[in-house]
Amino acid sequence: MMNIEDFKNMFRAHLSHEIWDKWRKGQLDVSMRRNTSDGCKYEGLPKEAADKIFDGGEIHSCEDLADPTEVISDRYACSLYGITTFKPSGYAIEEDFPNEVVLLVRGWSVADFMSDWTKFDTVDD
Repeated sequence: MMNIEDFKNMFRAHLSHEIWDKWRKGQLDVSMRRNTSDGCKYEGLPKEAADKIFDGGEIHSCEDLADPTEVISDRYACSLYGITTFKPSGYAIEEDFPNEVVLLVRGWSVADFMSDWTKFDTVDD
């Protein structure tokens, strides 16, 4: 039986590969999140910056959520990814955490990833 740490490593590696692959194919809409005194703000992310973050960063956290940038937030699958970059990033979530980037991915969720990976059918198909 696989231990938890091995499963986490396998999951993280496969998720990273799938995100990078979908990003390269132009299948993801990605924004970055910054924490401000007024709450979270989402901003566009230049393609070159996203390339470096996805290709050279390590996912350490992820979650599905309703799109926080939409008035009607349940239209699209969305997910947040916490990524540690190897070099300080100008797109970091806060000045105090220069290697931590949080990306909002619209149109694809962790649940979508699991369904693609395991080939499970969706409940309402």
